[in-house]
Amino acid sequence: MEPVPLNENDAARQRLTALIGALGDEGLRKPVEPGWSVATILAELAFWDRWALTLVRRWRSGHLPPPTVPNWYDDAINTTLRPTWQALPGPVAAQLACAAAEEADLEIRKAETPVVAGILAAGQGNLLHRHVPRNAAMDRIEAA
Repeated sequence: MEPVPLNENDAARQRLTALIGALGDEGLRKPVEPGWSVATILAELAFWDRWALTLVRRWRSGHLPPPTVPNWYDDAINTTLRPTWQALPGPVAAQLACAAAEEADLEIRKAETPVVAGILAAGQGNLLHRHVPRNAAMDRIEAA
């Protein structure tokens, strides 16, 4: 079984906190790509970290999520929630992103070996590898 990437998650969370601290209100409003500002990306990141937190918590309590979802499912969620994310003030999106990352990492840290094994066996390693979407989001922001 692969190890849970606790150090990588911590490093990505620390990078996120530092990036947000350097942005300021104007930086949070900066457009990144059509329909996506820095704040919108942070709100999206907050949602997916909370999603991972919720599902890991459910796995830990014995309430397993459905075994499969269609390939288009994540895109449908993003499309549905983007107007809400766009409406959030930048500082709120930034606070949500930091809080969600911290809470997700804490829940992942508590995941017992059988839970981790079950998550990985179900092909849901993305729930544990929170550093991947965090770093991708920050790379998008920094490239802008």
